Amino acid sequence: MNSLSRIRTAALAVAVPSLVAVAALACGGSAEHSAAPAAPSAAAPASSSSATSGSAGTASTAQRIAATRAVTQGSSRTTRTESAAAAPTAAPAAASQSAASPASGPPGPAGPPGAQGPPGLAGPAGVQGAQGAAGPAGPVIPPESGGTDNPNDGAYPLTYYQHYGVNPFIDADEDPLSTFALDGDTASYEILKQYLRDGFLVEPDAVRVEEYVNSLPQGYPTADPPTADLGLHLDAGPAPFGDDGYKLLRVGVSNPAPTDDRDPVSLVFVVDVSGSMEADNRLGLAKEVIYGISQQMIPGDRAAIVTYADQVRVARDFTNGDHARDIAGTARQLRPGGSTYAEAGLTLGYDLAADEMRRGRKVRLVLLSDGVANVGDTGPESILKVVDEHAQRNATLTTIGVGITGNYNDVLMEVLANRGNGTYHYLANRDAAARFLEESAAGIFTETARDARIQVEFNPEVVRKYRLIGYENRAVADEDFRDDTLDFGEVGFARDVSALYELRLHDPPTADTDDAVMATARLRWRDPQDRQVIELSQGITAGETAAELSATDPYFRQAAAAAEFAELLRESFWAQCGSLDAVLELLDGVETELGENRSYRELRELVASAGRYFEPTCRQ
Repeated sequence: MNSLSRIRTAALAVAVPSLVAVAALACGGSAEHSAAPAAPSAAAPASSSSATSGSAGTASTAQRIAATRAVTQGSSRTTRTESAAAAPTAAPAAASQSAASPASGPPGPAGPPGAQGPPGLAGPAGVQGAQGAAGPAGPVIPPESGGTDNPNDGAYPLTYYQHYGVNPFIDADEDPLSTFALDGDTASYEILKQYLRDGFLVEPDAVRVEEYVNSLPQGYPTADPPTADLGLHLDAGPAPFGDDGYKLLRVGVSNPAPTDDRDPVSLVFVVDVSGSMEADNRLGLAKEVIYGISQQMIPGDRAAIVTYADQVRVARDFTNGDHARDIAGTARQLRPGGSTYAEAGLTLGYDLAADEMRRGRKVRLVLLSDGVANVGDTGPESILKVVDEHAQRNATLTTIGVGITGNYNDVLMEVLANRGNGTYHYLANRDAAARFLEESAAGIFTETARDARIQVEFNPEVVRKYRLIGYENRAVADEDFRDDTLDFGEVGFARDVSALYELRLHDPPTADTDDAVMATARLRWRDPQDRQVIELSQGITAGETAAELSATDPYFRQAAAAAEFAELLRESFWAQCGSLDAVLELLDGVETELGENRSYRELRELVASAGRYFEPTCRQ
């Protein structure tokens, strides 16, 4: 959003997804090693046909980048690109360690080839005797013994994230349409909190901009009288982190708050009780969530509990909501141990869901796990087949991640929720669990929209180019916007969501544009109750754009600050040499209006905390 956004010669980014897998060191035997992933290219996205190298602000940006490099020269921190380049690109050669002449026996009498000599002083031929009679095995040397630091300078031993690239600027006269599925996930923002609490800066690949923005209140007006439908809102003002003439457009979707006036549902808790769930009180948090959700059941609701480790079982069959204490009691008795058969756990959960759906009931599955599968099909795509085959678009799957300090699979948890018509959340500790139960859990029972997506059409007579900030893994082909047979996004049941665009208008204007429509947004979704498709549209003119940033809504400025914060943390090309101080300055400007809000205070504290570890990323 800032820095080289002042150069703005780019219109196409090559998004090279990369999976970050930091493998833990094995102890007392064989070890598995993961090759270091290739770093995304640090080069700028390719220039667009309409962008010019002499655009306004180029010289000042180049000077600021040079000055920032001078200040940070000699810093002990390297950029993620440099770290990845320096990391080994192949697994450590454990075999070469085994051949390094540890204590082993001398050659014995002639015998079958390949047998090992008795233990003793180092002899010729390394660990293997020369065609000797079989003797007792020599000592086993762990291939990677002696070290305790995490590989690749990682904060935690084993974490999986996905890099989805960064959206480029698009010329409006060449492609005026921008289409994406909505996303009500919040996990990425919560993962940031875990890293900062433990004294680390979050992994750039763990940052999804839209989840930072949508974890905060949006301040959209509620419908009067209240309705069960979504609402569409547009506002715009100066881009606080862009050049003069750049605008920030907010496209917002308001979602009605959940109430107890709803149809009964059947809950299926699918709980990971494998050995990894013992760490960090992971299973303890899962139990608290089950208890808290069961307390929000109404008469007519039913709940069941499925567990999986080495084996899967129905820990509690469907129990009516007025016996919530029995449901919680079963959860309290769960104990961790064994491997992780996630595929079988989800299959059994969906089998129970299918029985309920045949009775005409609505089903909500809730998966509680650290996302690390190691039995059966363990990858996202193979496990997704279970979701695709069993969901039948009549059940939702909410994924709740717990524990990250030992091992955690963010990729699996996110894609399961995306394909399961649900949302993805992360809980780091009891405080996070309590907030989730207070603010978000009620939405599990109520589904207000299915397959929600947005298409924004920009007027090329007014807008020169635009960039969608975030939603990289939610892109939808423009021609698919009205194809109601496809699966799109979920807004998070009862959560307001937003999308931000950075725009460059024509300067000077090509015509009198104050009354000309700058952009038109269309929101389309399916009502989950009657299965009818609904579409709303809303336009905004250039004259409706606030002339000064201070004239915009305080929630607009808070969203802009959250987006820039995320852009800096993920080392976005468009936030090069940016400053967290500038983010704090923008937040300080809305303290009068939002300072009493817990979410505002927390965001400001997170930005200030990240400043202890953050250094700007500058590339050529």
